[in-house]
Amino acid sequence: MYQLDSAIDCGGAYFQGHCGHNLYWYFDTQGTERPVLFIHSINAAPSAIELKPLFTHFKSSRSVFAPDLPGFGRSTRNIGHFTPKDFAREIAAMMEAIPGDEPPDVIALSLGCEFVARAITDFGARARSLTFISPSGFSARKPPSQKAQKRLKGVLNFAGLGRNAFKLLRTERSIRYFYGMNFSGVIPSELVDYALKTTKAPDAHSMPLQFLSMGLFTQDAVDTLYKRLNLPVLVIFDRDPNVSFERFADFKTDTNWQFSRVTPSLGMPHWEHPQETISVIETFYAQC
Repeated sequence: MYQLDSAIDCGGAYFQGHCGHNLYWYFDTQGTERPVLFIHSINAAPSAIELKPLFTHFKSSRSVFAPDLPGFGRSTRNIGHFTPKDFAREIAAMMEAIPGDEPPDVIALSLGCEFVARAITDFGARARSLTFISPSGFSARKPPSQKAQKRLKGVLNFAGLGRNAFKLLRTERSIRYFYGMNFSGVIPSELVDYALKTTKAPDAHSMPLQFLSMGLFTQDAVDTLYKRLNLPVLVIFDRDPNVSFERFADFKTDTNWQFSRVTPSLGMPHWEHPQETISVIETFYAQC
C-alpha cells in the first residue's frame, strides 16, 4: 500500500468523512487559545502543506487543524464524482468535529474559500471569522457553463487523454513552472518536493481532472455565497495569475469585510511574506 510522507511534521489521524471516505488531518492541540482550521486550495497537486507556514506559527498558541481534502494528500484519492456541495459538506463536518465549544477561526486558500463559504451558508457551519487568501470567485468573468464543463469533461475522459495530461503535469518541470506562476521570488523546494510525491500516489489524477473540467467552481460566487456571510472576513491578496478580483468592489461598504494587500506576491503571500501575512491576520483577530 502506498504511504505518502507527512506534509507537516506533527500529529494527525484518519477519520471517516461525511460521505464515507477516509480523510486525514494534521493537528496540534497543545495551544490553549481558539482553534484554527486551515483549508488548502484545489489544483493538480494540493495538500495541507500549502498552509504550513501559518499552521506552524499558530500552533504555538492555538489548537490547529489542517485536513487533506477528499481526493488529495493522505485522504482517499478515488472518491468518484464530487461537487462543491460535497466539499462544503465535508468541511462543515470537520468544523463540527473540532474539540471544544468555541467555533474556529478558518483560514482558506483560493478555491478552498468558496467551499468554506458554502459550508457556512448552506450547511450551517459555525466559525468566528474567515481569512481568505487570494480567493477565487471574485472575477467579473464567470466560470464555464455546465454544458461547457460537460463537454470539457468528455474530452478529458476520452481515450485516457486526461490521465495522460496529468502525467505531464506531475513532472518536476511542470510543477516548477506552475508554482513559479505563484511566486515573485524563489519557489520553496519543500513545496515542489511534496508535490512530486503527492502526484505519484495511486489515483492522484482523479480529483485534479474534475478540477480541470471547471466543475468545482461556483457560478456567481459573490451573490450566491460571499454576500450571504454574516461574520468577520479578512481577504489577503495582491496579484494572482489564476484569478482576478474585480468584484471586491461589491464589498467596499460592508463593515464585516476587510481587504489587505501583501505585496509583492502572486497568490502565496504566507510563503513569500510570512511575517507580514501573520501580522495582518493577528491584527484582524484582535478586532474580532
